[in-house]
Amino acid sequence: MAGEMVRWGGPGLTQLLYAPGEAVPSGPWGDVDPVGWAAEHGASGLLEQLLSRYPVPEATLRGALDAARVWLDVDPEAELRRRSGAGNDDAVTVARDHLTADEHSPRALRIRLTAADGRRAEVLAEHRAVVTTLEKRLDLPVSRDELLTRALWSADPESYDWQTSRNAVMTRFPAEETFRWAAGRLADPQVAVRGFAAELLHFSTLDGETADAPYARDALTVLGDRMAVETDTGTLCSVLGAYAGFSEIGAILHEFLPFVLDHRPQVRSRAADDLLNGVGGPADDPPRHVLEAMLNLTRDPDPTVRAVATAQFIYSAIDVPALRDALAALMSGDDREVRVHAASGLALRGDAHALAELRRMGEEDGYDSLAWCQLDSVQRMLAPPART
Repeated sequence: MAGEMVRWGGPGLTQLLYAPGEAVPSGPWGDVDPVGWAAEHGASGLLEQLLSRYPVPEATLRGALDAARVWLDVDPEAELRRRSGAGNDDAVTVARDHLTADEHSPRALRIRLTAADGRRAEVLAEHRAVVTTLEKRLDLPVSRDELLTRALWSADPESYDWQTSRNAVMTRFPAEETFRWAAGRLADPQVAVRGFAAELLHFSTLDGETADAPYARDALTVLGDRMAVETDTGTLCSVLGAYAGFSEIGAILHEFLPFVLDHRPQVRSRAADDLLNGVGGPADDPPRHVLEAMLNLTRDPDPTVRAVATAQFIYSAIDVPALRDALAALMSGDDREVRVHAASGLALRGDAHALAELRRMGEEDGYDSLAWCQLDSVQRMLAPPART
């Protein structure tokens, strides 16, 4: 099966077939070594699957690394033409598209060349991600600057090259040194460089422990300065996310109030997510103007902003008439996701009608739907503690 997929499906379909979570057979695949083939064809996702499941000899890893490195210094389309045997004057058709296993997975740029006689050659332009993965497996040195350069080749935050480089910077270097390296690039004139640095800082806070880091105060100063001047939407959202991550949980981020009124829904969504930075402390009893700002976001014209803002109240300790009235109005609206969040929030505040409505939506939407999962979570939280 795997050998036939390699022969007829090419790297694109092969990588999609053996997406994360799917069983991938060990090699060889007929006369093909899958690790070397994945590296040669730029199938970084497939390579990671293979390396996570099976032991691979060092000699095979080094051969795969050499095969992938060849592609780093050439134009992939020209190299594909050369390897297919098509001359410079031969008529060929070149198609480019992006492949991804699902909405949460990185995407691969597929380049497919078809000659007039029907011959076809295909490659996934993920060789930089392949090299980065194999360097880490072999414990070979690489600099942060080189990893940044690899990410910038496509300058696509959704690509394997970008995300593999970001993960390598996060996991292969000391955290404080990486913070100072990234902070020094937040004002770079190139948008992609700023974006990479800001995203790196944001992702470094997702473990929830960075607020206690010895450099957290420095981080808040640098990020606060940047949020005041950043013009790129994606970079600004990452800066805001990083600022929240370096802040204490339950702190009210008053600095985010101007962004509640930003013209960009992505920025408003980020502000809605972090204005009340979690639960506990001041976030459990915000000033009236802060609560009003959050309630206004639950009525935002953009559906994502509405959903994000409403979700912040589900597990919050805030319980005032203005919030209950707002949630009741949202529960009777037309936005299904917002209705689920609003019903969840009211149910946890003892509203029997909201619990019944959440149960009805869970039954309608079926197993593993948002409503079903929220109902399960709410019922667990409302259940009396088990007797010991």
